[in-house]
Amino acid sequence: MRIAIFGAGSLGSVIGAILSRKNEVLLITRGMHLKKIREEGLIVKGLTQGIFKIDGLNYYPGGFDLIILTVKAYQTEGAVKEIKKEYEDEGIITFQNGVGVVDLLKDFDVIPGVTTHGATLVEPGTVIHAGRGYTYIGEKNGEITERVIKIAHNFTDCGFETEVVNDIMERRWIKAAVNTCINPLTAILNVNNGALIDNNLNQIVRCIADECEKVLGKKGIYVDIYEEAKKVIKNTADNYSSMLQDLRRGKRTEVD
Repeated sequence: MRIAIFGAGSLGSVIGAILSRKNEVLLITRGMHLKKIREEGLIVKGLTQGIFKIDGLNYYPGGFDLIILTVKAYQTEGAVKEIKKEYEDEGIITFQNGVGVVDLLKDFDVIPGVTTHGATLVEPGTVIHAGRGYTYIGEKNGEITERVIKIAHNFTDCGFETEVVNDIMERRWIKAAVNTCINPLTAILNVNNGALIDNNLNQIVRCIADECEKVLGKKGIYVDIYEEAKKVIKNTADNYSSMLQDLRRGKRTEVD
């Protein structure tokens, strides 16, 4: 399968490296990160290790079987304009944060996804796979189709374990709630995810989770957000949240 990773920063680079084991992958990124990847290969450390010789460009050239969108939520509109230039009805998986992103992709054949893998960009051309979480994909209408089954099998065979579900939009809401428990706290306190297990911080996580549960309950989604957040914290304990990474680099966050 020919797969284009649009927005290959920390997470996109890790996903691209893993999928390149059995697919032809293109990393779409820019700046020094792109330069390093093209000159020296993508260096991945942590749970996934190696130097991956993967093609890189700063635009989408068209002609791929699948696009995986990993740009920041606020960069979605710009990505949409860029992809439309060469778009030919290929499926687009979004692993982005924010439940509203799927609506922004209404003009595309979008496959909503969720992943809690942790990744950190340590320097241009080098990323750390810092946490192995769960990954789900599914059709918006809840139908289990042959194509999502085929994609999930492909991803899993590469080592990126992926499950097909019939409630992917609910799971995106749950992921947003879990992010709410983790990302802002780690960003404010300048700590990795694992620090939130501390008794005092753990109580704040619980308070946020309780509030999120009430919000989701109004939407008919009933789940123990505190337990879900704890699982992600433990699985990505060494990871620095994307929000904290953005703050450290002086970039805009996705808090809106």
